[in-house]
Amino acid sequence: MPAPARHIPQAPLTAEAGSSTPTAAQHQFGAALKRFWYIVAIGAVAGLAGGWGLAQVATPVYTATSSLYFSLNFGGSANDLNQGSTYTQNQMLSFAQLAESALVLQPVIDQLDLQTTPADLGDSIAVSTPQNTVIMQLSVSSPDAQQAADIANAVAATLGKKVEEIAPKSVAGAPTVSVRTIQTAVKPDTPSSPNVRLNLVAGFVIGILIGVLAVVLRELLDTRVRSAEIASRVTGVPMLAQIQRLRRRLPSPILLADPLSSAAEGYRRLRSSLEFVSVDSDRLAFVVTSSIEDEGKSLVSLNLALTLTEGDRRVLLVDADLRRPTLADATGLPGGSGLTSILVGRVALADAVQQWNGLDVITSGPIPPNPSELLSSRAMADFIAQVSHDYDVVVFDTPPMTAVVDAAIVARSLEGALVVADRTRVSRQQLAQTMDLLEKSGVHILGLVLNRVAPTKSSSSYYRPAAASPQSRWRRLTMRRARQSAPPLPLPPLPALPMEDEELALVPEDAVDDAPLDEEFDADLSLAEADADAEDAADGAADGAGAADGAGDAAARGRTDMDDEDFELANTGGTPEAKPGR
Repeated sequence: MPAPARHIPQAPLTAEAGSSTPTAAQHQFGAALKRFWYIVAIGAVAGLAGGWGLAQVATPVYTATSSLYFSLNFGGSANDLNQGSTYTQNQMLSFAQLAESALVLQPVIDQLDLQTTPADLGDSIAVSTPQNTVIMQLSVSSPDAQQAADIANAVAATLGKKVEEIAPKSVAGAPTVSVRTIQTAVKPDTPSSPNVRLNLVAGFVIGILIGVLAVVLRELLDTRVRSAEIASRVTGVPMLAQIQRLRRRLPSPILLADPLSSAAEGYRRLRSSLEFVSVDSDRLAFVVTSSIEDEGKSLVSLNLALTLTEGDRRVLLVDADLRRPTLADATGLPGGSGLTSILVGRVALADAVQQWNGLDVITSGPIPPNPSELLSSRAMADFIAQVSHDYDVVVFDTPPMTAVVDAAIVARSLEGALVVADRTRVSRQQLAQTMDLLEKSGVHILGLVLNRVAPTKSSSSYYRPAAASPQSRWRRLTMRRARQSAPPLPLPPLPALPMEDEELALVPEDAVDDAPLDEEFDADLSLAEADADAEDAADGAADGAGAADGAGDAAARGRTDMDDEDFELANTGGTPEAKPGR
């Protein structure tokens, strides 16, 4: 028996993900984004719809703006003006806070009879003072456009009065600070919010980010063996083949139902890979197992055995799953007598073997109460030795590894084990556990088969001739109409004319009108077909008459050509020479 292959157990998912290189992680996430691009597209569309929906349900808000100019009223020299401007600039922040205080807003509420408080009104007012200027801008937002303009103008007027009241006075008692309105607020025509365009752009970007985040999280949280790269990284064994997922359940194995499909070619590639694995031995006996149930190991065993029978080798398929056997149901063979019957000595090996599509099959037989003890018995060892001598290839279908150790018990007496991994079911931890159990049992792992792989586009077009697309009846009729110079119409019979040789009079070309022709063609297609067939028959009769008239000329030309050929044969010694133009 060959030495067991070296296998390095893999760490859990978190350690594996943390030890991966940045390039591998980028490739993994890039492949995930390429595979699940529709999630990002759905997120973008949902973001656009959400942004547009928020813009429709949001209450329109209008903004009106007024501007004030602050200056000092004393000093006539340049130095005094400069000092006054500097003083005013330093006081602009104080004036801005004063605009949002109750001292200014309460008179505005009383003047406009607003049903609000100074604090709530202050939340709707935005005050800005450009740097190094003495200009203040008051912006008021309100659902009512006219009310926004009225509040902005009232706040500006009230602020100017309060500033002049509380500002320092001159010697003469006049206010030293002067406030003038340089821009009066007007009623806005369009709302300042919501901004539909901004909402759409923001929703689109947020939707894309959410879609990308969903794909990344799915890739990080999904521990299934989704690709051959992941399976090879987890197991460390060669990938022998990838079997495509069938779009529908077939009543028989794919090798019999559709032998020219790409899925069937996957099993043939698996057979070729096994031939390279067992290149040093003329005979091969191995088990087919999986990590968990419903990974398709029994179906892989059956199809692989069928591909092995395509040569001149004798192949035996044994159902060694003594807990949940399935080969009897898959093949339709009776399962009353099988492997357990042989092991307990009730029937001989030759009597338990059944023929099915050129394949020798031994079913499991009655389910025993002690499957593990029966598979590790001396009778099982003798059975393996006998079938390994009588057959070129022996395939054992065994239970999953994470459930029971039956596969490891049988595989220790054989050349190795073939592990089937369903990319849609098995996790990386379960697959790594299976490899670890087989290695600790001293089993040689032949390789890995990735089952139920997503089919690629045009994967089976090489093996199938391209079928011509059927043309509809309407297209055939329209193409026939295009080939005809003028579709025939039933014409009234012409009067007989006294002419020599009883020739028929020709119908003038302008006797056919195209307008009623088109109407009748569109109204009754079947009538057009019948008329076309009648015209074809008339043309055939005319051609036959012409052929009869030229028969004499053809016979005369034939005699002349024969005379010429005889003359050439006589002069060239019996070897005819090709003439140009013939």
